[in-house]
Amino acid sequence: MLVEAYGEHALGKSQCFEWFKKFKSGNFDVRNEERGRPPKKFEDSDLQSLLDEDDAQTQQQLAEQLNVTREAVSIRLKAMGKIQKLGKWVPHELSERQQENRKTTSELLLARYKRKSFLHRIVTGDEKWIYFENPKRKRSWVTRGEPATSTARPNRYGRKTLLCVWWDQKGVIHYELLKPGETVNTERYRQQMIDLSQALSSKRPEYQERQHKVILLHDNAPAHTARQVKETIKAFNWEIIPHAAYSPDLAPSDYYLFASMGHALAKQRFTSHEDVRKWLDDWFASKEEQFFWRGIHKLPERWQKCITSDGQYFE
Repeated sequence: MLVEAYGEHALGKSQCFEWFKKFKSGNFDVRNEERGRPPKKFEDSDLQSLLDEDDAQTQQQLAEQLNVTREAVSIRLKAMGKIQKLGKWVPHELSERQQENRKTTSELLLARYKRKSFLHRIVTGDEKWIYFENPKRKRSWVTRGEPATSTARPNRYGRKTLLCVWWDQKGVIHYELLKPGETVNTERYRQQMIDLSQALSSKRPEYQERQHKVILLHDNAPAHTARQVKETIKAFNWEIIPHAAYSPDLAPSDYYLFASMGHALAKQRFTSHEDVRKWLDDWFASKEEQFFWRGIHKLPERWQKCITSDGQYFE
């Protein structure tokens, strides 16, 4: 009927369906809708500047600042080779003062190292919880979009023991396993320093020579910095190396020894403290001297990374 009435000017069937749908919904506006304008163009440098300010912004946030569509931002991010990665957990949200302290401390230590190496004199130590049940996180093959097999974390309230260990570039000098209910308080740590001194006398006689004075690297835990502990360390004529607060990435036990130990503990099951002690004895004995040497001699590289990152945590 439309063709008979209007001839070649009649609407096509699909257009009729669109108008019918529009009128049925109550919209009787017959004016043509304005065609969308082409998306606004922007330079990659504009997008990069926003990412430099905050690389955790969403595509929608970036689009609003550039006054473009989210799709346009998505296309440019892909063309620039950008991918979104989940951020790593960090030990602490560093304040500006703490970042500056980390950087300054690293600069001082690196400058001292460049004048004359002192890494062979460093004795370092820290504490780590050893769980009796150590599940291993599973990797599984799944179809895209399907969840991977989950693994429960070790029960933090389950059976565990606290390992306190001190070592240098040659190997472990002394370690202790605390029993349930025991903690590292000032008096306990002071006694540990005395035990460490005795272990050094028998295992590292070179430290008795004046030119091989011990340089102790430990963190700033309250028990480590108590007056009684400092007096005991001073009596041994040891030097305490500066260590910035909240800096496990600059502590060899954390970034090296315990990281390696954590991998080895996967799937381990212990029934008693003696089982843990035997496993530790075997694991320490299995490590060659070069293993411990590398852990200590990574320090200059990590000091430099801390300086380069302006005191922020680094990968």
